[in-house]
Amino acid sequence: MSDEHTLFPQTLSGHILLSTDTFDWDTFKLQFFDDWQTEVTEEPVEDNLIFQLGEITVTLSLIKKTVPEAIDTAENNYLWINAAEAIGSHKAHVALGVIGADNPLQRHILFTMTAASIMSQENAIGLYQYPVTRKASDYIEAAMSLKQDNFPVTIWVFAGFYKGKLGKICCYTYGLEQFGREEVEILDSDADMVMIYQFIYQIIGYLIAQNGTLNDGEAIGFSKEHSYDVTRSPGAALEGTTVKISF
Repeated sequence: MSDEHTLFPQTLSGHILLSTDTFDWDTFKLQFFDDWQTEVTEEPVEDNLIFQLGEITVTLSLIKKTVPEAIDTAENNYLWINAAEAIGSHKAHVALGVIGADNPLQRHILFTMTAASIMSQENAIGLYQYPVTRKASDYIEAAMSLKQDNFPVTIWVFAGFYKGKLGKICCYTYGLEQFGREEVEILDSDADMVMIYQFIYQIIGYLIAQNGTLNDGEAIGFSKEHSYDVTRSPGAALEGTTVKISF
């Protein structure tokens, strides 16, 4: 893989949607310590808080405006019933940014820790990161797996589904680029959505947690009985080159 495919952004950002236009900074700091045994000593200034952990900077800003993009993409969370109604009710948001660190895993871990502690407040609805808003309780549950040294890849990478020209299910990832990887697509699969969902997150976990690789022309499988061809070509649902798996 060439150098251009190993580059990744050094900033992660997201928006925690709130049902009111208030946010309790002291409660957040206490919650962060309770969740992760890490103290934030800095104090907020005019609804902004900036703190440093190692080489990573975390920025938080309470913004008393809605996030239209979150409302527009509400239907993308196919696991959240009544997502559009819940997301549409938000009044403000906390803009979260995590900047720095050469290791994308470190950046994602700290982002997840911070977002989960923010969403423990009662007025938190969910976290919007294009192209999906994740429900607060679901996000927190996944984030807590970090305490068992597991990577919560289901909240790090989005898996989108649509019907292809043949009427069969297609799937694509969005978020692997943040780890310096090409996005993955499954096109016109005969499998059902549940099987594809489970398989794509196996692949995502393999790439992120195990630092695996998907090479053009090779095959991948998690058992001797099942292996699938891997190719690289222009994306079907995404711009640029993507990895295709013949699942």
